[in-house]
Amino acid sequence: MSIVIDEILDPTGGSELTADATLAPRLETLSGKTLGLLDNGKPNGAALLSELGAGLQREHRLRDVLMYTKPYFGTPVEESQIQQILENCDFAVAGIGD
Repeated sequence: MSIVIDEILDPTGGSELTADATLAPRLETLSGKTLGLLDNGKPNGAALLSELGAGLQREHRLRDVLMYTKPYFGTPVEESQIQQILENCDFAVAGIGD
């Protein structure tokens, strides 16, 4: 059995196929912004994200860093958590562990 790939998907959102999944506008500055960190719940994910958040806070004078953790790594993030991040954060980073 062979698999034929007709096209390579562009992860940057620049292709016509991803027109319905546009990228969020870039922030002009991170200074004074709140960062949301989404940990998938796997080992070491929170440690990695915490270090990233601390570094970004030091270098870019963030207002706050908020950590969110998925209840179970094998399922998509819950809509309620997405809403919390949207309401409380100016930008977010999702990370995985292991």
